[in-house]
Amino acid sequence: MSGSPSHAFYPDRALFHGVVPHVMGTKLEALLLGAPERESLSLWERWCAEAQRLDAMLDRFDASSEVSRLNAASDSGEILPSRELLAMIRVCEDFRVRTRGLFDITRGTCGEGLQIGAGGSVSLNGGSLDFGGFAKGYFLQECKRMLAEAGIGTAYVDFGGSSILALGHHPFGESWRIRVTHPFSGRVLQDVDLVDQSLSTSGNRPSYRDHIVDPRTGRTVSALRIVTVLTADPLEAEILSTAAMIAEGEELAFLKKNFELSEINRFDV
Repeated sequence: MSGSPSHAFYPDRALFHGVVPHVMGTKLEALLLGAPERESLSLWERWCAEAQRLDAMLDRFDASSEVSRLNAASDSGEILPSRELLAMIRVCEDFRVRTRGLFDITRGTCGEGLQIGAGGSVSLNGGSLDFGGFAKGYFLQECKRMLAEAGIGTAYVDFGGSSILALGHHPFGESWRIRVTHPFSGRVLQDVDLVDQSLSTSGNRPSYRDHIVDPRTGRTVSALRIVTVLTADPLEAEILSTAAMIAEGEELAFLKKNFELSEINRFDV
């Protein structure tokens, strides 16, 4: 975690505001409303610890992470991931099948590298794992679960501006309004009103291009394109925004038809 977490509490509004400048490659910011300061702080500290833990597990650029260690053993036959990582891999495999290969956490094998053994072993067959289109959604899913357990119904969690969980509504409005802008020109593409929903935005940006790879071909998606997915489940939103960036022709219609999405939009910018 780069940069210390900070927080403030405003008792007149029962508003808690927390910020981590850099974790899991981006900024984490949260607003919690209606809960006592101690309860909000406790939840925020758990989130900070969880984000750091997931970062240490899933960062493929960190040689000490579990994912990096598995990738380093890619040519060694069957390897045994931890129970939690195996569960993540199974979820991702389910989405790979359901998206017809548009979403795939494997790299370097064009969608044919990953095999899961009956005993929970994994074979990468020379490929590698990349949870970049999964991790933030998984974290937000955990945040949503913890909020429900704590009985907090109004919260806004923003992970890098591209992965958002919004419960309840803004204290001065009927929703949480998000503005999606053109990453190169700054013009407004869409205003989204969130109430008890999640929003994921995916696309190429001036400082971050060629990071999305079509797993079926191994080629990067260079199109100047922005995708927004709005749905109740933050993990599903995260995964499907990546899949929709890759989809062509009837594939985008297939995603819209086969997943219970509130909204999916693609802007060729």
